[in-house]
Amino acid sequence: MEITSVRQGVSILQQRLHQKKVLLLLDDVDKDEQLKAIAGSSDWFGLGSRVIITTRDKRLLTYHGIERTYEVKGLNDAAAFDLVGWKALKNDYSPIYKDVLLEQKQGRELNANELRRLKDLKNDVRFSSYANVLKRAVAYASGLPLALEVIGSHFFNKTIEQCNYVLDRCERVPDKKIQTTLQVSFDALQDEDKFVFLDIACCLKGWNLIRVEEILHAHYGNIMKDHIDVLVEKSLIKISDSGNITLHDLIEDMGKEIVRRESPENPGKRTRLWAYEDIKKVFKENTVSYYNDI
Repeated sequence: MEITSVRQGVSILQQRLHQKKVLLLLDDVDKDEQLKAIAGSSDWFGLGSRVIITTRDKRLLTYHGIERTYEVKGLNDAAAFDLVGWKALKNDYSPIYKDVLLEQKQGRELNANELRRLKDLKNDVRFSSYANVLKRAVAYASGLPLALEVIGSHFFNKTIEQCNYVLDRCERVPDKKIQTTLQVSFDALQDEDKFVFLDIACCLKGWNLIRVEEILHAHYGNIMKDHIDVLVEKSLIKISDSGNITLHDLIEDMGKEIVRRESPENPGKRTRLWAYEDIKKVFKENTVSYYNDI
């Protein structure tokens, strides 16, 4: 069947699914038009139907009248450890998180079976090395499945030393695939929203919201409150229960990498500085060439 327009496609969906009980999954939705075209109203589908929508933009759900929402949490350490281990070692040899916890216990807390297992682990020279590098990967990814899968793939068929080099590189310059995926939400922002996000990611993470608003007001005026609301809606930042601005470590890295790319070799040409060594170099060599009068 050839569909020549969105309107025709909407009409066909309504006709064919109106009396049917369906399970519809809409993944990574980022535009109102997508929801209107594919799931414009609940009466498009039969009784008992379920529509699951995933998006990074909370505003889309509110605008579309979605009443039941759930914020997906990052993977816990156990699930993250097993995921990166599976991607890295393809089940050829992969420590499991249960054994990592076992190794951390004291002797008096172990039963006979656990003591035997612990003895086997201590005799396994690979276990400690692999477990340590996987734990480092878990800490770096902070529960983000995408990062765990990408790093795990980089680990495949690598020595322990090479795996550590991979992590060293990712900590210095974010992996391109992770950077590109996380940057999608940033690229969709208006210019001033981008500027506010970069200010927060580079310099203001962890600061109290009230103090951040005072600082940003000098440049953006009262509209900075709207900029912050947009960033929250886009899931780029969060406001903690204690009133502090937080964001995922890799989203912070994404923002800093955007600024670093403004001038990889000359920090003085960047719009923002946060690293002590860069600030020291710029002042010592008097290389500031970017200036924004606020």
